[in-house]
Amino acid sequence: MRKYRNYILVAITLCLLLGGDRMTCFATDKQSGEEGFIQQDGMFVQYQKLTYKVNDNGEAVITGGVPEITVYDLQDYMEDLDFTSNSDKSELVIPATIDGYDVVGIADRAFAYRQDIHSLQIEGGVRYIGAYAFAGCRHMSTPILGEGLQAIGEGAFRDTLLSGDWEISAYAYDEFNGFLPDSLMAIGREAFAGCSNLEDIVLPPFADIDPSAFEDTPWQEARDEKFQIRGSCLEGIRDNTDPVLEIPYGVTRLEQGDTQSARPIMDEISRQTVYEEIIFPDTVVQLGDCCLARLKIKRIEMPNSIKDIQGSAFMYGRVSEIILSEKTEVIGEGAFYGVDGFETILIPSSVRTIEDLAFGECWDLRRIIIPGTVESIGEEVFFECKNLMEVIYEEGIQEIGCGYKDTSIRRIQFPESTVSIRAHRSGGFWCTPNLERVYIPAGATDLDDELFFIRAKYLNDGLRVYGQKGSRAEELAIQSGYEFVEVENGDEMP
Repeated sequence: MRKYRNYILVAITLCLLLGGDRMTCFATDKQSGEEGFIQQDGMFVQYQKLTYKVNDNGEAVITGGVPEITVYDLQDYMEDLDFTSNSDKSELVIPATIDGYDVVGIADRAFAYRQDIHSLQIEGGVRYIGAYAFAGCRHMSTPILGEGLQAIGEGAFRDTLLSGDWEISAYAYDEFNGFLPDSLMAIGREAFAGCSNLEDIVLPPFADIDPSAFEDTPWQEARDEKFQIRGSCLEGIRDNTDPVLEIPYGVTRLEQGDTQSARPIMDEISRQTVYEEIIFPDTVVQLGDCCLARLKIKRIEMPNSIKDIQGSAFMYGRVSEIILSEKTEVIGEGAFYGVDGFETILIPSSVRTIEDLAFGECWDLRRIIIPGTVESIGEEVFFECKNLMEVIYEEGIQEIGCGYKDTSIRRIQFPESTVSIRAHRSGGFWCTPNLERVYIPAGATDLDDELFFIRAKYLNDGLRVYGQKGSRAEELAIQSGYEFVEVENGDEMP
């Protein structure tokens, strides 16, 4: 199976963003803001000051500093470095610019284990938070992360007390989109692990999330009651008896099942449930091999987010209705192998490729139309579809693989657009005893030599080949001892 391209994108993102501190030569730390407390309106205020470095691209990386601190009793605070009044507060704002420099990120461990940070805002435009940047900040509430943030590094908020809930003024709402913005592309290992108050999360739709990112949080524990989700990967389903199974929003892929025994990622109770429907959110982009194998499902509608259906996800299951989205581009190798229950399936015009064995052993499949927008059809696509009686190839298809072993097909008409018919794996029309007539156009010049050879050797039946005189089809038919019938086009074949 082809590797999923999102991992490449994430790797590039991490190299560009998180790798910057190691790859770039920095100038000496600079400092912004004034030091010390001043008395103001009966309170004592220390204004925020930040340190930063400037990289070769002229961008600033925040390396540390102190937040703006407001306290009622300065003496108590200085003695215990603790906040004793409800009026006491501290606020840290990571700005989009500092001293004229665009702020690109926050350095590794920049504010780790600081107990003088109550609230955190990261303005829009800051692209990454380094490893352990705010780890152990036990007094910090849920941060406001600006849109444009792309990566949160390993352990960035580990062992903090943020909850996932946040309150923000109407003025600030326009500037900040809140916790975990949609722009996030990567959340690193244990980024929020051990956040004992973290209960409320909406996962960003496109992020690659490490499986341990939310380990030992109430949010993760609540998910584990029914769904075992690590990062954005659904690894297991347990104790489910609900006939409508709705996969949680934010899941981007379903883990591979047991491919040796074709067992799904479900426990026995969930596996025995007869499902009316399985609903996938639009965040799902990948289904692992056998992830939902051997299930009884009345209806499956594939989401627009899955463009490439791979991996025998529903192998040996029973599905009454399968609806492919208008965004589907590839029906991958073995995609619906061994699935019973459906007699036909509508292939949308968005599909460009149907790979080998895509509908192999679909015993209830009787009729299928392949639209002309499909550019390539693999071999043995309909392997042992015992009740399949008709495959209609529309004009436009150029590459077709033979794959009709043990079907009930009596007549095959290849479209005039056909250029190539492959037979390497299937032995051509071998083991298609019901086939009586086949039309191959003159434009199909790339025909395997064994297209009819093995069939003629072992079956010695009365197959008739239709086509144009002088064509490659005529040559192979005569070589194999089959009757060739000259026609102008496929519609003249009975």
